[in-house]
Formats: sequence, structure tokens, C-alpha cells
Amino acid sequence: MIAVDDLVVSFGDDDEVKRAVDGIGFEVREGETFGLVGESGCGKSTVLRVLAGLNPSYDGRLRIAGRDIGPRRDKALMKSVQMVFQDPYGSLHPRQTVNAQLMEPLRIQGLDDAAGRVERALDAVGLGPAFRYRYPHQLSGGQRQRVAIARALILEPDVLLLDEPTSALDVSVQAEVLNLLADLKAAGGLTYVLVSHDLGVIAHMCDRLAVMTEGRIVEELDVQELVAGAARHPYTVTLLRASETYGEGGVPAATSETNEATIPEPRKT
Repeated sequence: MIAVDDLVVSFGDDDEVKRAVDGIGFEVREGETFGLVGESGCGKSTVLRVLAGLNPSYDGRLRIAGRDIGPRRDKALMKSVQMVFQDPYGSLHPRQTVNAQLMEPLRIQGLDDAAGRVERALDAVGLGPAFRYRYPHQLSGGQRQRVAIARALILEPDVLLLDEPTSALDVSVQAEVLNLLADLKAAGGLTYVLVSHDLGVIAHMCDRLAVMTEGRIVEELDVQELVAGAARHPYTVTLLRASETYGEGGVPAATSETNEATIPEPRKT
């Protein structure tokens, strides 16, 4: 579904250029959940923004569903690839109702049965019709993120890009949102690319993952290998060991002697 080859993204001017993404490549199969994990600032969110068409300045080759894509995207491609952002408090317009924010992508794409689509989208994310005319300040963080997910799903995309979708939420609602995303993926046959710094979230949601640091991918492995302690690159091992400091809450623990990891599911509410 997705193929990235030698992707380079730089910021700054000629005097001081910073390579946020430094020649990475990976593939995501149709129907798969692929994780990008690494420390803050390693370039993983920039990769999502390039895939979503929000960062048109890059070098390299991108393909989605076998189609080569460039910086300029047509409506059909924008419809098929949607993104859920990290901060549900910043990704929704504070002065627009939920209805207005769900109607906007439908209007841009010229889709019919707008009212019915809004109702079905809210129902799919566990919000009833009573939420349709509320404003973001009238919603909890978890409800806001459900609205953001509904906005991404309302166009019936093939690919959903998830930029740390639970990191801004209370622990008590993180598992609810993750389980909702898992159910929606199964129901719609979606392909996910999930960015996170939380190896517990990656292990719960993903089939495979790539580990990034300083703009580069240093290791790819499937979740079974991660759980079994089969990570080989020193940076991946460091991530596993560092996660011990968080204790419970869906994070892995590793021992220096065996490098074996135990990664429980996210906490249940």
C-alpha cells in the first residue's frame, strides 16, 4: 500500500540546513499497521506529514497503492490518505461545532448525503447525535480525539496516519481510543501508519515497526521479535531498557542479561 524510498526532508536555509529525515525507506502492506518509533525530534512525525501531503518539500520516491506521488496531490489521493494529529485540543477549530468540522471535508470533496455521513461517522467512533452541535470546549480530551478520528474516517480513506493519537490523553482513556482504532481498522480494512514513542502502544497496535533516530531508520522488526527481545541495534535495546523507568501502563521492560522484553497491553479503564 505504501512504499517510501530514500526520503530526505530538510529544514532551514543555505547557511544552516537540518536534515530531519535522512534517506529512509520502508514499505507497508495493505491492511497492515506499521509503527514508527523513536525519541522526540527523530523525524517520525515529519514522515507522516510528507505522506499526508502537508510537507511538500522533500526528495525521494513515494508510492501509495502502486501509484507514484509527488508534492502536488489531487483530491482523490487526499481523500484516500487521512491523518489524525497528536493534540485533540489543537486539531479542532475552537469556534466551530462538531457538525461544521465534519461537514468541511465532505464539502471539499463534493460528497453527497452529508448529514447521513456525519451521523454514521459519529456513531462509528462511539459518539451519538447529541454531540453533533457541540463545540470542542464542551468535550473531554477523549471525545475530542474521537471527533478527530471521525473527521479522518468520514471520507472513507484507505490509509490512516496516526501521529501519537493518545499521548495527549489521560491514561484512563488511552486504551479506549486505541481499542476504538483497532476496531475501526478491522471493520474497514484500513492500513495504518502509527507514530509513537511508547513501545507499549506500538506492541499493542502494530504488526511491524521501524526504529528511528536522528532522521534515520536503524532497525526494522515485527512485534513478535520485539516482544521476544530480538532487537539487535544498540539504540533499539536502549529504548527497551529506558522504558523500564515508566513502570506499569503498557510499556516494555528489558533486562541487560537477556534483552528479553515483556510488553503488556494498554491499561483498561
